[in-house]
Amino acid sequence: MMLGLTMSELRVFSMILQIIALLLIVIGSIVLKKSTSMKEGISKHGKIINVGYFLAIISVLYMVYSAYLFTISTGSISPLVVAHGSLGIIALVLGAIFVTNRWSWKTKKYMRIEMVLWLAVFLGGTYLYLVINGAI
Repeated sequence: MMLGLTMSELRVFSMILQIIALLLIVIGSIVLKKSTSMKEGISKHGKIINVGYFLAIISVLYMVYSAYLFTISTGSISPLVVAHGSLGIIALVLGAIFVTNRWSWKTKKYMRIEMVLWLAVFLGGTYLYLVINGAI
């Protein structure tokens, strides 16, 4: 138990944060496309994406805790968890580079690659969530 919540409650909370983060990323992209001023659009887009990124980081805390407990209790870790975690780390590192504006060649091309990577990690996490909850 962490923060007075059960693992099941933390799992649901983490999933909700991930869904909100994904929605914010999509909304941020729409705001950019719909803006009449590119400068204003980029500013709003950046702020929305930053909030989504930080929500995702918060949800990762549960995921790391959960993977740790699972590894300790079983003595092994699922290859699917390793793949999800590895791709997730790459997505988070690239996201951090974008969020902090430390990538001088930040372009649509690389942001789209990040979006596809983020979606793949999200879908993999959703699959894991459904497996853990016995839905699959």
